[in-house]
Amino acid sequence: MFERRPLFGALIVLTLVVTIWHMSLQEADSSGGSGGGGIGEPTGIVPPYMQGPPAPSFTHYPPAAPPPSSYYYYSNGVAGGGAAGDETSATVSWNQSSSPSMLLLVKPVVERLPKDDYTSLIDLKDFKFTINFNNCSSDSARSKRESMRSDSLKSDERRSPLVIVLVHSAPNNWYKRNTIRDTWGQYDPRAKLVFLLGAVNSSTLQHRIEQENRMYDDIVQGSFLDAYRNMTYKHVMALKWFTYHCPEAKYILKADDDVFVNTPTLYDILESTTQRRRLLFCQEIRRAPVKRTHRSKWFVSIPEYRNRYYPSHCPGYSIIYTPDVAFQLYREAQQQPYFWIDDVHMTGTIAQRINATITPTGSMLLNKSQKDAIIENKLNATELLFFFTTPDLREGEIRKLWKAVTERSKHGSR
Repeated sequence: MFERRPLFGALIVLTLVVTIWHMSLQEADSSGGSGGGGIGEPTGIVPPYMQGPPAPSFTHYPPAAPPPSSYYYYSNGVAGGGAAGDETSATVSWNQSSSPSMLLLVKPVVERLPKDDYTSLIDLKDFKFTINFNNCSSDSARSKRESMRSDSLKSDERRSPLVIVLVHSAPNNWYKRNTIRDTWGQYDPRAKLVFLLGAVNSSTLQHRIEQENRMYDDIVQGSFLDAYRNMTYKHVMALKWFTYHCPEAKYILKADDDVFVNTPTLYDILESTTQRRRLLFCQEIRRAPVKRTHRSKWFVSIPEYRNRYYPSHCPGYSIIYTPDVAFQLYREAQQQPYFWIDDVHMTGTIAQRINATITPTGSMLLNKSQKDAIIENKLNATELLFFFTTPDLREGEIRKLWKAVTERSKHGSR
């Protein structure tokens, strides 16, 4: 009996250690999940669908000099675990932004792509970026100018962005791009703004685009023609650019150039929440019928798409991806036949193939009546917590909405 006492003592000590460790994990989860709240969030409560799940978080660590084929995803997961399509590996390393004792599983993701992937875009085998910059964490000419006027950007903050903002824009829409640069796309050390364009047939227009890029350094242009039926090329190109040139971003925001994004609130909430995995966040469209009438600009023939209804999908004007979903969508889209309605194809058909589930925006989407009431000064923006508006906004409406949310920020800081 006396010989068993050391064993009992050891078991008691082990139980106590495990209990304390479990409690510390719970405290860390609760502090990371609720956060301090951001602008427009007076209660300090993070919306439940933006809170981190109890599952392991998804983090990234960029190499010192990232060539296109050698970056790594880091995950707390276990080999073989997670949802379908999750990236896991038995190679072990540690995240230098965390404690050296934090062991993480790592996998070279891009090296799993075909060797000719960088020069392929779905069925285009001679694709290239005609305007590009290589590293989203480096300071562009625009961000350097802005950082000189900002005391918030410290030298140790010039690292990977919290959010990479990929805006689909038509080549002629320079007024819309300037409106975004002046408003919700203003410089923020937590974000990187990129406008996605296709090729043009006019040398004069191309020259103007190149001048615009020299001034702002925020344009990425692909070699396919910028046309209505080439929207899916642009969507996949955006995810290609993320995959090869900005893998260190923690979230990807895909937006159109005629919407308003409440970036102060969005960045604050994303920054204060636990890093999510497998997030596809948007307004969910269910059982949309396929347009068979030739009068519709959305006409799709039966050979193009045989089903009567489209799968649940996101309208493309505002979507938030986590990097794991963005990479899996990109990889799968590169292998599937082309379909020109990018919203349906990427966030419907392709998302289903990788088992990605849509998280609906809910009240984070400002409806038209609320948007109009704010613009007409009939509703105070401080009374609403939102991320996005519906599309088809005029530049003046975007500027008025920006004034409303920035005035809210000024009042909130007093």
